[in-house]
Amino acid sequence: MTPGGVNCHRTGRKGTSAHGNIRQTLRPTKNPPDMSSVASHMHYEVSGSSLSKQTVCFIHGLCCDLTDWEHQRTHFQDRYRVIGCDLKGHGYSAAPVERVSIESWAVDIAELLDSLNVQNGVLVGHSMGCRVALAAALRRPERVGAVALVDGSRFAGVNGPSTYDDALASIEAAGGWPVLVRHLFSQMFTKKAPASLRQRVMDRALAIPEAVGRAGFASMVAWDVQQLDSTLRSFVRPLTVIQSTYVNEERNRISVGKGESTPWLDHVRLRYSSAVIEIVPESGHFPQIESASIVNAHLQRLLDQVC
Repeated sequence: MTPGGVNCHRTGRKGTSAHGNIRQTLRPTKNPPDMSSVASHMHYEVSGSSLSKQTVCFIHGLCCDLTDWEHQRTHFQDRYRVIGCDLKGHGYSAAPVERVSIESWAVDIAELLDSLNVQNGVLVGHSMGCRVALAAALRRPERVGAVALVDGSRFAGVNGPSTYDDALASIEAAGGWPVLVRHLFSQMFTKKAPASLRQRVMDRALAIPEAVGRAGFASMVAWDVQQLDSTLRSFVRPLTVIQSTYVNEERNRISVGKGESTPWLDHVRLRYSSAVIEIVPESGHFPQIESASIVNAHLQRLLDQVC
């Protein structure tokens, strides 16, 4: 076990357990029996070249886990040191006693970067993980060389909650947490995604402890209102925004077409004009799965810039 409450679970290239088709590698969210002694700590996996001076750390979204990044971890490990982690309350990381939040997860990522002595690292966040990546980069600017945001959003705003308590109330107004999860995750993929993948992602989301999901959702809304703008304005590293969908005023998720913009992208441009915007058309909310090669190419351009 490393300092900072982070459990060290390393897998090299031969030991990586989830290469290949992501549909076959989504694992349940329960901790394996042999990890009960470290259940209060964050699980992570390191693969790739130990000689590489460049580290890429992948951060998943709410009610997800590190297996969402298997295509990227497999692709980049030949050239870089690659980190995948399960945020507390997800995957192999048990929920902490204290309430989770964007900031608490960011602290965990910052401590992980410290424990692995990451220098000039690239943080790649997906969905809610975009917020965690930005917050962690702000905490450890000396360890982070760039950030990539994959299908992020500003969830607070038009026709949506704007405070922590409002977000909790909106969960009840939607019919409760399981109902809201089913509504949100039923829109995550395009029709080209296999039904088995869509079902596994839905089942995984519903298996997340409700206390973790509710707190994470409410914290995400509050962070968008209280922290997002100041974080973007104070950001000084290369920032790539890879976008495939947006949520419209009716709270429905829509794929972004080539050459289109969204309120979220406009929001980023106004506050961080040097951000590089990349559109992944005809994809769902998980472009790293549905359009892995396109996402990998965008990430490679960012990595080339940092290196």
